[in-house]
Amino acid sequence: MRRLILILVAALLLAACGDGTSAEEEAIASRTPTGTEEAQEALENFLGQPFITEEQREQSRDLVWRACAAFQDGATWQEVEDAEVAALEEAGRTLSPIELTGMRSAAALGLAAYCPQHEDKAP
Repeated sequence: MRRLILILVAALLLAACGDGTSAEEEAIASRTPTGTEEAQEALENFLGQPFITEEQREQSRDLVWRACAAFQDGATWQEVEDAEVAALEEAGRTLSPIELTGMRSAAALGLAAYCPQHEDKAP
């Protein structure tokens, strides 16, 4: 019985200590926005424009989360943008200048909404 109690206590201590990930890393991994409500609303207002399709909205959100994770690992915006453009080109699609501007705008708003600790790395 005593051994069981010691194992339970050890398990609770390990759970309380976590696995060494920071709250920022956990928020990014779980896609939990940490920006202000105003920043989140600004992003949603931008993505809610009638000329932006639902697919583009989801792609923009995904891009922002990938950027948040890349910034956590030390990447720059130019590296993120280059990787996104290369992936699209590999899939046989190129971005028009207006699409590239839209991607940058969504990223700037998204970083403020989702991971403001990296807002300074926005395009």
